[in-house]
Amino acid sequence: MLINKKRNKKAIIITAVAMLAGILFILAGIFGGSVAGMFKDNFDFRDLKPEDIGKTINMDMKVYYENIDVPNKTMQTLGDLSGDWYSITLDLSDLSLDEQRLYYSKTSQYVTVQGTIRELDEAEFTEVKEGLYKLYDYIYYEKERKITLDEFHDILTETVLPYCIDVRSVSSFNWIPFIPTGIFIFLISLVLEVCFVFKLKKRIVLPVVYGLMVIVPAILFAGHIRTMLTVKKVTDGLYTMDNLECLDTQKMLDSDSGTINGMLDWIFANHFYGAPNVFTIDRNHLGFGCAAFSAETPEGDHLMGRNFDLLETDTLLVHSHPEGAYESIGVADLGIFSVGQTYPISPDSPLGKLIMVITPYVVLDGMNEKGVAAGILELNIEETHQDKGKPDLLIFCAIRGILDNCASVDEALALLESYDIHSDLEVNYHLFITDKTGRYVVVEWLDGEMVVVEHPCCTNSVIAAGEYFDKGSPDDRIKTIEKELGPDRIVTEDKAMEILDMVHSKHGITEWSCVYNLNDFTVNICLDADYSKVYSFSASELR
Repeated sequence: MLINKKRNKKAIIITAVAMLAGILFILAGIFGGSVAGMFKDNFDFRDLKPEDIGKTINMDMKVYYENIDVPNKTMQTLGDLSGDWYSITLDLSDLSLDEQRLYYSKTSQYVTVQGTIRELDEAEFTEVKEGLYKLYDYIYYEKERKITLDEFHDILTETVLPYCIDVRSVSSFNWIPFIPTGIFIFLISLVLEVCFVFKLKKRIVLPVVYGLMVIVPAILFAGHIRTMLTVKKVTDGLYTMDNLECLDTQKMLDSDSGTINGMLDWIFANHFYGAPNVFTIDRNHLGFGCAAFSAETPEGDHLMGRNFDLLETDTLLVHSHPEGAYESIGVADLGIFSVGQTYPISPDSPLGKLIMVITPYVVLDGMNEKGVAAGILELNIEETHQDKGKPDLLIFCAIRGILDNCASVDEALALLESYDIHSDLEVNYHLFITDKTGRYVVVEWLDGEMVVVEHPCCTNSVIAAGEYFDKGSPDDRIKTIEKELGPDRIVTEDKAMEILDMVHSKHGITEWSCVYNLNDFTVNICLDADYSKVYSFSASELR
């Protein structure tokens, strides 16, 4: 009996240690890269000297980069972003495509970089700075700064070092698998600990517990799993998904969420069983451009053209058909949730696909089977917060409400009128809505009032007449669209895509261009302003 007690006590201690090991594995998966990076001897970037030129370095750096649109070069931040930091150019020309993707995919994570330091010649340094100007000039124009453009450029480049690291290799230890491994070790150890402490018979308890560990999550997350299994990769940066989980559009509309965080809190509470919201939406990521227009083909089909301009992101085409709602195709931005080939979470990973499950509520443009199409476009004016005693609705969720519930432009307007609309994120937005009867409207919220203007196109400036007219981000794109459409607005689908090409962002940030055929219920989409590659989808292909 004494031997059995000793054995039991020893087993309890061993399983307790295993549980602790599981917790340490989980912590290593979350914080391992950051801790490891603290113990690397890196060169002093604040005090580079002529003798440092030609030096070979092998250092850990946390990936914070600016895509300056210079071939094979990027701008990497070194130091503490909240304190002393500088930016240095990385030349990735000698890296394989896989190594380049590894670097870009590790945003906010540590990678080990081997390379040689050299000084940028005057032409290279000018090219790098001009790439930075192109990336951030829009801030200068939108914010109407009180300084000159030259002063703004000086501010942009005062921390840019005139040096470059010719990168020879990039590697990264993948800490992420430690998390599921730690969870598995912890749960197994916990089951054994319970058996030993309460002297339960393992041959009876273990099969039951293990079975429940599989069956219960499978039941609770059946919709998530089924939706994840539908995710398909079309090409780099483009995925499709059939929405089988986020089907509670009416509950979402009734959630009274007027902020991004409020909306995400509702999503997590309803689709992850009360789990806390883990996302912080980056305002800079949602600073998008865009253009939209309505047209008609020579055959009489009605079209909506749409450009979505934003910093680098991956694109998800979402098919959705909730019970009692209209079937729809929408497009979601995965970068909002840090998913993408240049973001911390790979879209090909299980975690990336799990996050895709919640994107149907925040599609940024789309159409439904009734021939109604809508898209959201930014207005760089004061954000709107209506207060008329109606339920609150975040404008990002309005597209989903329209696609699921509205069979015409008039029904879409009625839906919007029934809510207090909120834009959040320091700016305003307007919606472009059209249907297969040929009707089109631009809906704006100005001084707390919903304003409807019948106009066949819009970009990022206010359409409504009055004190706000043309405010936001005015440019010549809308004039180009109007000229190319002509008074009758009759164009082919190919011509519609050509128009989108004409007005795509000259800063290289047009992430997708769509031409929706509202009669055929099909969509043509191009990525990254590459109009030589058009991907076509019908609803039947996405089901």
